[in-house]
Amino acid sequence: MVRSLPLVASFTLGVLAALLAPRDASAFCGTYVGGPDAALFNRASKIIVTRQEDSTTLTLANDLVGDVTDFALVVPVPEVLSAEDVRVVAPELFTRLDAYSSPRLVSYTCDDFANDWSDTGAVDQDSGGGGGGGEAEGVTVEASFSEGEYDIVILSATESSSLLTWLDTNGYAVSETAGELLQEYIDAGAYFFAAKVSLTALPEEATFLSPLQLRYSDAVFSLPVRLGTANAEDEQDLILFVMGDEGQTHISNYPEAKVEDECLFDEAAFESFGAFYDGRFVKALDDVGRDRASWVLEYAWDPGSCDPCSGEPLDTEVIEELGWVGDWGSATFTRLHLRYGPGAVDQDLVLYGSNIRDQEQLRYVLYDEALEDRFPRCIDGWVDDPGSCDEPNEDDDDDDVIDDGAGDPAEVDRGAEPKLSCGTSKAPAGGVLGLVALALIVGRRRSAR
Repeated sequence: MVRSLPLVASFTLGVLAALLAPRDASAFCGTYVGGPDAALFNRASKIIVTRQEDSTTLTLANDLVGDVTDFALVVPVPEVLSAEDVRVVAPELFTRLDAYSSPRLVSYTCDDFANDWSDTGAVDQDSGGGGGGGEAEGVTVEASFSEGEYDIVILSATESSSLLTWLDTNGYAVSETAGELLQEYIDAGAYFFAAKVSLTALPEEATFLSPLQLRYSDAVFSLPVRLGTANAEDEQDLILFVMGDEGQTHISNYPEAKVEDECLFDEAAFESFGAFYDGRFVKALDDVGRDRASWVLEYAWDPGSCDPCSGEPLDTEVIEELGWVGDWGSATFTRLHLRYGPGAVDQDLVLYGSNIRDQEQLRYVLYDEALEDRFPRCIDGWVDDPGSCDEPNEDDDDDDVIDDGAGDPAEVDRGAEPKLSCGTSKAPAGGVLGLVALALIVGRRRSAR
């Protein structure tokens, strides 16, 4: 079966089906155990966004299955882009960000709470084509170039019908239902970035298409998603990885949903941590109301550190690959997660820097009876007669007491230990119209189902 994919269903990290296998994790204050099942969100669209003043960089990955000639991408943009504004990047970039910021299950022992390690685990940072044919009246090719395996054109149009004709003539499968929304962007003065695969530039051994990254300037910070729901039938997941210079990135025109976290997860009570988290995520959306899209803040942190780490902290090389320019010492990395049906999106997403620099993560603690006075049980809440690390254990003896012969063991000088904290735990290797950052992504693929 051949079908046209809506916006958020056609771009995802699907080119890499799962995170790299985790290595043994170690940390001085907690050990990373795992995150939600990789397959749980492998149909989610994952978009990387950097925002510095009025400059926006989008990185889009695709999950094309089938003939590459079926691939097509159309993105409304606020200005005419040049070849210098567009490049391809490695798909592993998405893997790195996903592993670093995903909700996490952590194992703690009483010893973890006996020490207050001050090291944050921060990573040191450095300062500092082919032209389209098939002309249609009312459509102008403003620019034409190639990048990687893509032929790219920048279009302007006066009527959506003319634009649809041009796109159809040139092999872009655009739903007719998108015409009315396309006209809104045209009336607002948008241009259209259109890309398709250049067969002569695609290596024969290629098994995936490279993610595309494009940069533009716009005073409005937004992600149009309505066009992507024009012919959608099912719910869509969207995960945004955002690097911004104004604290946590939030969405102003849709409500925030709060997921229960900071609780004890009992492995015996649930099928898996992934299934458990998805249930908590759905409940959070239900509590807000499913008639309108809502968003969850899954992570917000200094990109060079984490505590505990579910993946490698980001470094200068990775951050520059995201499209960040210059020093990133004051940047905040934010992960936002949305899930919505076509009827729940009546406006494009409007994002903003909140100037909130608090560090947030969705963390769950592997159940240990001794931690019941520190964390409630997930779903069940606080235990009436909780266990505690303060309770003496009959099996304990003095063999484990640290004593340097200088008196109270609690006053032992630990020197510079540890140089690395739980913040460096090793786990997976790892506008116009007011809303014209990203809108229509169209592709045809053979269904994998």
